[in-house]
Amino acid sequence: MTDAARQQFPRGLMQPEGGYRFSMDSLLLSCFCHLPNRAVGADLGAGCGVVGLGLLLRGQRENADWGVTGVELDPDAVCSAQDNARLLGLEDRFAVREADVREFVRREPDRALAQTLDFVVANPPYRDPGSGRVSHGEQRGNARFEQQASFADFCACAARLLRGRGRFFVVHLAERLPDLLQDMRSAGLEPKRMRLVHSRIHEPARMVLLEGVRDARPGLVAEAPLVVYEGQGQATAMTPQALDFCPFLQCNAGTRA
Repeated sequence: MTDAARQQFPRGLMQPEGGYRFSMDSLLLSCFCHLPNRAVGADLGAGCGVVGLGLLLRGQRENADWGVTGVELDPDAVCSAQDNARLLGLEDRFAVREADVREFVRREPDRALAQTLDFVVANPPYRDPGSGRVSHGEQRGNARFEQQASFADFCACAARLLRGRGRFFVVHLAERLPDLLQDMRSAGLEPKRMRLVHSRIHEPARMVLLEGVRDARPGLVAEAPLVVYEGQGQATAMTPQALDFCPFLQCNAGTRA
C-alpha cells in the first residue's frame, strides 16, 4: 500500500473537501530545494502536506535523512496532511502543527524550534486581498489571498525558525518579485538563488522559485529559466527539462506528437 502510494504521488493525496487544491507550483518547490544529506526543516502553510511530503520522498530516493514539521492554520488541512503522511509511510519524518505563522515559535512548546532549523519551505498565498479572481469559501480564500498572513509574515516566521545560514525556499508570482526580494531582505533572509518558471518558451514568466539564506552576504544567482510546456492543443506535453527537474509532474506529462 505504501509503495503504491509513493509511486502514484501526488495522485491519491487527501485534500479537504471544498478547500484549496494544490497545483504544479507546490511540486516544483519540493524539487527546487538544495539540502545537505541530514537536515530538519518546516513547511509553512503546509496545506495537505504536498510540499513537505514531496521533499521527503525525494530524500528517500537520495538516501537523505530529512525531517519536516508542517505548520498549518486550517484544522481540516492538518488532518489531511497527517493522513497523507501515514498513507506514504512518512509519519515518522513529517509532523503537523495547527498554528498561525504569525505566532508560530513565539509561544511554548513551539519556541523550542526557534533558530534550530536547517531549512524552511513555503508556498504562501499569492494575491493581495481584493486583487484577482474571488475564491468561494474561507479555506480557498485564505490559500489564495493574503487575508490571514502576508509574505512578510512568512519571511519573519522563517527567520525565527532558521539557524544561521539556514535556507528559505519559496514559490510565488513572478510579477511580485521586487516585493518578494525586499521582504526577504528585511527579514534577514538574503536572496541567493532564483529560477523563473515559464509556461512556454516565448511567454513571460508566471512563477518564480527563490532561495534565501539567513544572515548571508549579498549575491544572487539567476538560474536558467524553467519552461514547462511544449506543443499546442492535443500535442501539448511537459518539456523534458520540466520532467527532469520535477519527476512528480510525470502524472500530467501529456503525449508528444
